[in-house]
Amino acid sequence: HDILEGKERDGIVMRAVEKLNPDQREAIQLAYFSGLTQAEVAERLREPLGTVKARIRRGVNRLETLIKPRLA
Repeated sequence: HDILEGKERDGIVMRAVEKLNPDQREAIQLAYFSGLTQAEVAERLREPLGTVKARIRRGVNRLETLIKPRLA
């Protein structure tokens, strides 16, 4: 039962990530799913660190609005 709930939650998160704009999605995937630091994400994307931090912050905020109602 717990495994099924975990898979359902994972599916909700992955569908929400797909709804992010491409820049936010890429930064979040690299930081959270690939385990890179924000500095490493900035280097990989060839973007300023502040830009990457803002994309991740905005993406996480958007994910919260998409996910919270579905997990409540």
